[in-house]
Amino acid sequence: MSSPEYAQRLSRRPGFVFIRAALRVRQIYAEALSGVGLLPNQHAILSTLEELGPCHQKELAKRVVVDQGDIVAYLDGLQTNGHVVRERDPIDRRRQIVTITDTGREVLAESDRVLDQVETDTFSALSARDRVHLDRIATSLYNTAAFAAD
Repeated sequence: MSSPEYAQRLSRRPGFVFIRAALRVRQIYAEALSGVGLLPNQHAILSTLEELGPCHQKELAKRVVVDQGDIVAYLDGLQTNGHVVRERDPIDRRRQIVTITDTGREVLAESDRVLDQVETDTFSALSARDRVHLDRIATSLYNTAAFAAD
């Protein structure tokens, strides 16, 4: 698949190139995850719940960087498929605690296997050293003051 040509002034801008690459990687992730019945944000939700444990819906939205209004739709899909449960917080009945289920853990493990292969294929053009540098650079960019306002 050939990539479209862009004006040189855009191709010289690291931000433009980075965004274009990130959008393509997200598209590849989305296509791969659809095979296991997940959206990228649903994978992020399950990963977060598995690693950090049950949490309030509002806190979960913040952790996975999803709008609080949008997380409801993602959780509805996950709950319908038995991947998570939502229960009222006994201390504050207005809040919901979200917990991953065993079924959610199974689909998470399957999706991680799929993404392992996707990453191997997607980043195969990079040496192991370049992948380490890419991770360091992306993490550094994300943690800069420009992103701190988000």
